[in-house]
Amino acid sequence: MIHSFYFRFFKITNCEYISVILARVAYMCYFVKFLFEKFLHKKKIVNGNVKEATAKIASVYTRENPEQIIDKVEINPNLDLSIIVPVYNYAPLIKEMIESILGQKTKFSFELILVDDGSTDGAKDIVISYASVPNVKVICQENQGIAGARNTGLDNACGRYIMFVDCDDVVTDDIVETLMSKAVSEDSDIVMCAHDLVKQTGGVVTSVLPNIHTKRNLSGYSRNANILNYAGLPWCKVYKRELWDNVRFYKGFWYEDTIIHALIFTQCKKFNYVPKVCYKYRWYENNFSHIQGKLADIRCIDYYYLLMSILKKADELEITNTDRFYTMLLTHICAYFHKKVQGMDEDVLQALFVMCREILNRYRPDHKVKLPYVLRTAEKALIKGDINLWILASNYQ
Repeated sequence: MIHSFYFRFFKITNCEYISVILARVAYMCYFVKFLFEKFLHKKKIVNGNVKEATAKIASVYTRENPEQIIDKVEINPNLDLSIIVPVYNYAPLIKEMIESILGQKTKFSFELILVDDGSTDGAKDIVISYASVPNVKVICQENQGIAGARNTGLDNACGRYIMFVDCDDVVTDDIVETLMSKAVSEDSDIVMCAHDLVKQTGGVVTSVLPNIHTKRNLSGYSRNANILNYAGLPWCKVYKRELWDNVRFYKGFWYEDTIIHALIFTQCKKFNYVPKVCYKYRWYENNFSHIQGKLADIRCIDYYYLLMSILKKADELEITNTDRFYTMLLTHICAYFHKKVQGMDEDVLQALFVMCREILNRYRPDHKVKLPYVLRTAEKALIKGDINLWILASNYQ
């Protein structure tokens, strides 16, 4: 939350020092408000049966646990980077995006993998027109959703590092040089750059909000960076290919990006951040990803089933026994999970709360993990079974 305050103040002041001070003051007020509401909250203990809770969730919405099919391609040691772009429509923007990638000023070799996922507005024809470009791979497939398109890209990527770009965004001509220089020189597993949030309405840019984590903006950057403080989004990053060797996106789920925090960040041994804007993310009022959490739709329970699939994979990868994994998991079953399902009926919400408690008990370490105060409160709420305190702490994450 404090980072969100910082970004908002930076947009207004364009001054790092002032923004940091204002963000600290704003967060202090926010924290005092949380303490006041915590003092006044009415305890409500829910000690439901796990079997009954599971049956309740399944009675309103169920789906199978998907298996990840991974086709491994031989890595080309002379190819530095594979840039994967899932394409579905956005024909008016596709060429600008492609040209921004092909126009890179860099010493690093890269391939551009364009995966058309059944476009219906002419974007496919634009993509196909680049098939003759030497370092471009064009793949056309029937619609599988963005997760399926990214997976196809991963299954055909030959580079030592991976980058994702969304088809309606644009990158600066130095993003490859900026990220790869840091990745190679410091042998980093993940390197992330800053991005601009470009808001558009009716094709007109209404605002540009720079999201820049600097040394003083409270994210831990100056202390070797706590990776969990950074956005778990696929784009504006380069990843070592090994992180994806046994991981793919889950097709057909809402919130498919969750795997970045849960399965990629938790594998990362060395992370670096470059406080330079190299990616421009276009934001639209009607983007589906921005309205999912506002929908009182039963498919919001997808997050529960996705989390179950992720935990199964994490067990297979043997990455669940670290403090970082536990912190990530606790954050997701509180801040992210509750905000997605808060519109559900009370009996469904209580069943989901019971399942969150079961997850916590399964993965809670036998030692005390250092946590921020609000997240620590959420942990105590789950341990004690106080659903109202869980809701309050989740809302203040």
